[in-house]
Amino acid sequence: MSGFPGWSPGGVYHCRVKNGVEGTVRGGSRGRVWRELLPAFDRRVWLLLGAMLVFRFGQGLYYPFSTIYFHNVVGIPLSLIGVGLGTLAASSVVSGLVSGPLADRHGRKPLVLLALLGNATTFLAFAFVGGFWGYLAVCVLAGLAGASMFDAARNAMVADVTPEGVRARAYGLVRVGGNVGWALGPLFAGVLAASAGASGGAYRAMFAGASVLTLVVLCAMAVGLRESLPGAGTKGAVTSRAIPVSKLRAALADGPFLVLLGVGFLLYYVFTQDWQALPVYGKNFLGLTDAQVGFFLAGNGLAVVLLQLPISALLDGRSKVGALGAGAALFAASSATLLLADGFWGVLLAFAGFFTLGEMILEVAGASLAAELAPEERRGTYLALFGSCFGASYGLSPVVAGTLLDARLPTAIWIIQLVAAALAALGLLRLSALGRRRRRAGSTRAEAG
Repeated sequence: MSGFPGWSPGGVYHCRVKNGVEGTVRGGSRGRVWRELLPAFDRRVWLLLGAMLVFRFGQGLYYPFSTIYFHNVVGIPLSLIGVGLGTLAASSVVSGLVSGPLADRHGRKPLVLLALLGNATTFLAFAFVGGFWGYLAVCVLAGLAGASMFDAARNAMVADVTPEGVRARAYGLVRVGGNVGWALGPLFAGVLAASAGASGGAYRAMFAGASVLTLVVLCAMAVGLRESLPGAGTKGAVTSRAIPVSKLRAALADGPFLVLLGVGFLLYYVFTQDWQALPVYGKNFLGLTDAQVGFFLAGNGLAVVLLQLPISALLDGRSKVGALGAGAALFAASSATLLLADGFWGVLLAFAGFFTLGEMILEVAGASLAAELAPEERRGTYLALFGSCFGASYGLSPVVAGTLLDARLPTAIWIIQLVAAALAALGLLRLSALGRRRRRAGSTRAEAG
């Protein structure tokens, strides 16, 4: 723990004054609050924060308007665009299965750079797509060498360079950067599209701009980011004979971690489905205006920017299993509220309130728990597999929501979500029991030794 400058188990922050004598930093209440929220993280955490901001800004330039471009300009039917998005989600799951073991064998930095190169390539390639088959091919590449690979490598790096006592805050900080970028990207893209008359050239320019931004981040990471793989500086560390498949097999034989994967899939099912279904449900079934839909979506982003770090600080030093249980309860409260809501204020409470709090807990506590369960040599594998829960659920939840909305059965969406949250809670109880059993076994072995 002492290898992390500025951090101590008791939350006391130290510095060196000019005469070389170490002293405790004392200041006003505002300074203490900021030092509690933002301890002295490793420089790589801040680099990843900047990378996430620009990376998500580039994604924000592309994704919100991509469906409009490919349907209205290129002429691809909406059903086939859905096939492409589903294929992207499926290939991102495959990427998660491969990226983690590769990051554990070859290091985090090469995967970060490869993912950024893949994103830059696919953003530019999307600008030149002329039909469905080209679109589908680029979707496959975007899933394999894109956000899933990047998230797996950067989550592993954050876990490598932060102690467990401040890890949730580090994940929260990087996530805030991503959300700021994601909020600014669509805003900039909307202004650009409106000023250019939403022409095909304007959309292609946005895609090319996203590619250039990603290349800028790639260059910065290539120069400034140091490898964090434990033991990477020792002879033979990266050239280990352990093949990626063996790491994957070992992770999937870990009982508590398998339970966590099941819980993650169920919670991400709710998470991904609300983002897809709620705007359509609010507009077509509750009669909300476009402005009201935009308002509750913006409320989510604003809450994340303002509250993610304080919530992450509350999670540090506490049970991540219990935190995920609270997240499941908040998702259930959101779904129950949507069952009863008949207007804007109910949707706002459900989405910008309960749902957003649950989302912030899931995104930080889930990765932190996966890192806690992982042996050091398989940390990247565990985090990549947990990240794949998002892609797997994203491939299913919109299909279910679309089918039920087409059938005019929106209440079934929220009932299924309640069931998913309840099953996740049961899984967390099982995970807690397995954890206690593992700790007792470890204590028994220690006493016998």
